[in-house]
Amino acid sequence: MPRYDGKTAAQEHLLEVAKSMIQAAYKAPLTTGRAKLQAEIVTGDDLVPIIEMLGAMAKISQFVAWDYMTLKETYEAGYPPVLVLIGADATISEMAWNCGACGFPTCKEFNAYARENLGQGLVGGGPSCNWKILDVGIACDWAAAAAWQHNVDNRVQGSTGSAAKTLGYLPEASSILGISVGPCKELVWYSREVMNKKFTYEDHIKTMFNTLPINFLGFAGSGKPAFKSTDRWWEETHFINWGTQLESEERMYEVIMEMAEIVDKYGPGIAAKYKK
Repeated sequence: MPRYDGKTAAQEHLLEVAKSMIQAAYKAPLTTGRAKLQAEIVTGDDLVPIIEMLGAMAKISQFVAWDYMTLKETYEAGYPPVLVLIGADATISEMAWNCGACGFPTCKEFNAYARENLGQGLVGGGPSCNWKILDVGIACDWAAAAAWQHNVDNRVQGSTGSAAKTLGYLPEASSILGISVGPCKELVWYSREVMNKKFTYEDHIKTMFNTLPINFLGFAGSGKPAFKSTDRWWEETHFINWGTQLESEERMYEVIMEMAEIVDKYGPGIAAKYKK
């Protein structure tokens, strides 16, 4: 009879868990019935481009830095997570519900604008139909629940989804979320060892000061959330600052240039995989 090392067997089983997650995502009860979900599993060395992209993004976002360091350290230690990508094209609405959640009075106006003005949103291109974005979230919820039924830690992440989108994964999806599955350690994505080793107590205090005052008013996931002080808050951003702030536009420019270099390095190879 063959013998199996327990840790090796558990690590290899993550791929089977990821397959069950995608099956659950496709089965999820979506609100629109029109969101054409797309999914992919990224493993092993194919995680490297995503890790490098997160490394660039981490320089301007402490929360991305947490994801980057956890993914990088587990990969280098030989027990990386399996990454499940789930996305959809949310840049068109066929429902004619005219709910206004996208910022336009009617779906027709939204579609006309989106055809000519696609940009880079938080986890992909925009503007987006909020109902389809909700559907991507529901699919991820079902996928994450499927992983937990296997007693496998996981976390839905805008960071890995955004990195994957920037690199060209799931090219027909405008918005992508990533779910890190495993590795086989207790609460690796929640009780994070790297947060204790790489950040000082003062760093954590600063993050709390930056984010807590405006919870529910702005997305706090960047570690430096914008305060929604005007109707078009994304055009002229305002922040609540504690003490002096030395961050400059030059720093942002440097990170964008670094991200572009990573795309040049890995993008053609990733795009080639999708050519039929």
